[in-house]
Amino acid sequence: MKISVITPSLNCRTYIEDAIKSVLQQDYPDFEHIIADGGSTDGTLDILKKYSHLKWITGPDLGQSDAMNKGFGLSAGDIIVYLNADDYFMPGAFSSVIPLFEQGAVFVMGKIKVEKKDRSLWINDARIRHEEMLRHWEPQAFCVNPVGYFYRREVQASVNGFNVNNHYTMDLEFLLNCSKKYSFTKLADDHVLGVFRNYENTKTDKARARFKHYWTETNFNFIDKFLEEMPEEFTLKFRKDRKEGYKVRKLDDLIRKSDYNSLVKSWYRLKFLFYKLKFSLR
Repeated sequence: MKISVITPSLNCRTYIEDAIKSVLQQDYPDFEHIIADGGSTDGTLDILKKYSHLKWITGPDLGQSDAMNKGFGLSAGDIIVYLNADDYFMPGAFSSVIPLFEQGAVFVMGKIKVEKKDRSLWINDARIRHEEMLRHWEPQAFCVNPVGYFYRREVQASVNGFNVNNHYTMDLEFLLNCSKKYSFTKLADDHVLGVFRNYENTKTDKARARFKHYWTETNFNFIDKFLEEMPEEFTLKFRKDRKEGYKVRKLDDLIRKSDYNSLVKSWYRLKFLFYKLKFSLR
């Protein structure tokens, strides 16, 4: 089985070589690596030219989702995985998922490491059921980075790829579209598939900074289309829990802001702990 690794990029010179090397260091030889670049001007293309095995294009696009779809269009693999230019695979990632596909799996999900701005780590050990992933405000509700899941190419084709009008939460929308149609298989061992660098000035960090409040129904407006297909009892409870869950996440974001003094931070932290305990989000 050939694995197609697809990397969207735009001015990612600082980290993209780490991503490329993490693919080359895998112990599974049957892969291709495709880079869909949005027209980088920071030296990214000079790095790509160093690696003859890469298949890459560069030019204007409609954003990350469009780049991801373009990369898929260039791919020929049986298995698809996306590797953002800021991130990297752990050794043995490919060889750990292939046996599951050989046994008939369609969509395989594993653990990832999330490195935060202060270089602290947490393990994202995501849930795999559609109803659980809908509860997206909960930290382990879904895999927060595509380095943590591989799937057969017919999966992406069947859900029409990534929504080009969604520039910041497209991964979750894609996962929900997929989990609605397919059963996910969890990698059973403790193998960590990859590392998501949630650093300052990465795309994720810039996206979060763009919004005054990230945790709003507007930013996740696609959720309601999935609720339309759920039982009324589920939907009523979901809407109530979402409202309270967003409160918790907003408080968490406020605590992390550096422009608050220690007294205010302490107050927000107490409120955050109260809500976290009340709703058992962790």
